[in-house]
Amino acid sequence: MGSSSSILQKREGLKETVKKSPKIIIAGAPAAGKGTQCEIITQTFGVVHLSTGDILREAVKQGTDLGLKAKAYMDGGQLVPDDLMINVISERLKQKDCIERGWL
Repeated sequence: MGSSSSILQKREGLKETVKKSPKIIIAGAPAAGKGTQCEIITQTFGVVHLSTGDILREAVKQGTDLGLKAKAYMDGGQLVPDDLMINVISERLKQKDCIERGWL
């Protein structure tokens, strides 16, 4: 285990990263203005705007393992299962831009 001072330094560094990179989730009914609010928030705070549809299309385009699995469901006209969506989104959140700027 690390010393208590190194643990505290890591904790403080993490706190600074969280302050600099907000994590925001928007939810609402269709046509409630989520897209409009996302545009304003993205411009105001500089966070990365994530869209599950865009993330899926990019994963398929890049031919990732998760993207190919999702494509099989999409091509069959089925919804992509939650566990696969969670994995696709989790991978996207690990990318540098989301870590540094935060996400919406």
